[in-house]
Amino acid sequence: MAYQSAQRNTRKRLLFLVAVMGLAVCALVIRLFALTVVQGAALAHAADERLDVEKFLPTWRGKLLDRTGRILAQDIATYDAAVSYSFAKGQWAAESARSAAKTAAGAAWRKLSPAQRDERTTLMLPEWVSKQTDLLMILATRAGLSRGELEERLAVIVKRIDDHAAAVARGQAARQARGQSLDVKPEPIREMREMHVISQNLPTESAFDLRKISDEFPSAIEVIDATMRSDPWESAEVEVQRTQLPRPIRTSIPLVLKMDGAIDQLVGSVRNETWKEDLDRRPFERTTEDGRVEVDLGGYRAGRDAIGARGMERQFEDELRGLRGHVVHRRDSNDEERIEPVPGHDVMVSIDAQLQMRVQAALDPRTGLTIVQPWQAHSDGLRAGDALPAAAVIVDIATGEVLAAGSTPLPQDQVDASRGALGRDGGRINRALEAAYPPGSLVKPLVYLAAIAEGVAREDEQIECNGHFFKDRTDAARCWIYRDRFKMATHTKITGGPLSVEVAIARSCNIYFYTLANRLGAARLCEWYRRFGLGTMGGSVPTVAAAEHVDAHRDQFSTVSLGIGQGPLTVTPLEMANAYAMVARGGSVRSPVFLKDSSRTTAVYPFSPTAVSRVLEGLRRVVSESYGTGHHMEYGDGSHDPIIEAAGVRVWAKTGTAEAPPLKIDRDNDGVAERIVTDADHAWCAALVGNPSDGIPRYAIAVIVERGGGGGRTAGPVMGAVIRALVSEHYLGAEGSANSRNPISVGATR
Repeated sequence: MAYQSAQRNTRKRLLFLVAVMGLAVCALVIRLFALTVVQGAALAHAADERLDVEKFLPTWRGKLLDRTGRILAQDIATYDAAVSYSFAKGQWAAESARSAAKTAAGAAWRKLSPAQRDERTTLMLPEWVSKQTDLLMILATRAGLSRGELEERLAVIVKRIDDHAAAVARGQAARQARGQSLDVKPEPIREMREMHVISQNLPTESAFDLRKISDEFPSAIEVIDATMRSDPWESAEVEVQRTQLPRPIRTSIPLVLKMDGAIDQLVGSVRNETWKEDLDRRPFERTTEDGRVEVDLGGYRAGRDAIGARGMERQFEDELRGLRGHVVHRRDSNDEERIEPVPGHDVMVSIDAQLQMRVQAALDPRTGLTIVQPWQAHSDGLRAGDALPAAAVIVDIATGEVLAAGSTPLPQDQVDASRGALGRDGGRINRALEAAYPPGSLVKPLVYLAAIAEGVAREDEQIECNGHFFKDRTDAARCWIYRDRFKMATHTKITGGPLSVEVAIARSCNIYFYTLANRLGAARLCEWYRRFGLGTMGGSVPTVAAAEHVDAHRDQFSTVSLGIGQGPLTVTPLEMANAYAMVARGGSVRSPVFLKDSSRTTAVYPFSPTAVSRVLEGLRRVVSESYGTGHHMEYGDGSHDPIIEAAGVRVWAKTGTAEAPPLKIDRDNDGVAERIVTDADHAWCAALVGNPSDGIPRYAIAVIVERGGGGGRTAGPVMGAVIRALVSEHYLGAEGSANSRNPISVGATR
């Protein structure tokens, strides 16, 4: 019985062992199922990521070229210093010490307990902490940073990546909670395995020194082949001929202007910091609803990235921006998957760089045309020599292409605080494109064409000027010469009868255009202003509702004020030049463009050829007839000079004076205005120009001088200088090609 009992016990033990082994096998099978089926894809992906070394290759922006192929902006080769996430976070020394301890132990590492591994790592740690400290000092020195600046930049990198990792983890948890993923375990995000730029545009010597160090410590520091944006036209010398300037500043000695940043307002700049709006518009990574991560190699990455910030760099950002390259290196097989970077497209803009520089020189206060001068009609609140902000724009009539758009002051202009008339925006805007002003008398030809198109006036209609529009009001809606200083003159008294439109334009008679505006009404007049492109590119035209309200209340004063470019109406110089180009095209609408060969006709308002011819004749008389407002200016001694000096060029022009808001004068720059000037009007001049041989208008130009007073005396000479710039670059004249006789010296002041 003892033997039988022993056998039973043995069988029980065997059964128990079998059961235990069965349970163990079941556990292994369950775990294997979990690893291969449930978590298989995620684990395989994680394993692959540990086997993969991933790197993104930098791309480069396309060139910005002017219409002749001159380079306005381009990327040039440079070097950036980058660090790993672990180095930035201060974990690199500990990770390197553990790796070194593991290497030193060899195969024995597997047999060591966690405590023994930590002990050996701790022994190695001081050496690697010392190396990390040394690397930080070397990196700061080579990057030209103080230790504090370097640590601040490292902290920014760490915070950005940690915040992103936390957001990813929250997203994973949310998907798990919704049942979209059965097993989500937070994993290191891509940025934790990449290098991050800490300093850009390293000097070559510093880059080579750091590259030697990065070869020794590749997990800490890397030197990246990169690019920086270069503007060859940042500095230049422009020669200004002064033989055709107004007599008080006329001389045979050319003026050589050293100009910095004169083209910067147009070209713009690139910033190296990514903003939220960039990430929202085109993110580098996007997580889909099912949790997949999609990568756009042309997208924006948080932190440092080259992005068009303003000007043409921003306008053509999508064309200029390239696609990064991508390299994945497999450690197990040494295979490599490679996508080469794709550079951005070159963009040829409509601007002519040399013409732009000459226009900018004409506007420069040092030339003498945009400062308060004795021969100009100015407010007593301004002083001789005060700088006057100004702008000029040139549009090719046939194509709508903008050839130049100059503006002063420039952002870097240093102007004495006593020059209180200078614009207070510090040159941050390009006045030719972004600033809006009442257009004054420049709209008068447009009002006539609108009246003819609407059938409220005859092409040959003549209108008397009695000095004031309202019969019972002599102090409102007056003609500009119906003033005490002109002995209450009227154009009818001067000419001996009613005025034709040609004479009305040449003499700038307010009454003629008050009459046409009153017949049109505010609603129709404002609609025509919009058709001419006014208020569509930064300016403002009364809304349909506002104009209809004026008509409904029979507010004649508001209506007739709009007819001479006053009231709630503002335009940019570009809008004004574009409107005159539309007149020259006979009603064909082309939006002004900055991209070469990109314009197209968008609408056609077939103006009467006779009406257009009469307008052009009136504009010709402005500068060609002695009574024209743009013909001549008189000096104190009774002598006079032509307002627009442009030999060998046919000019059709209109001068204008527009009311300006009060100007605060703060000459001691203490923040308290010593004087408020209310009578410093803006000076306008718009023109069409062409060659005498064919008499065809080829270019439309608009010039404004803020607080310049009379349009003829102040804006007119600037117009002459701009026209001469076109001649200098052979857009006008016998040869008629855009090749400069006297090339501008680029980079002269670097």
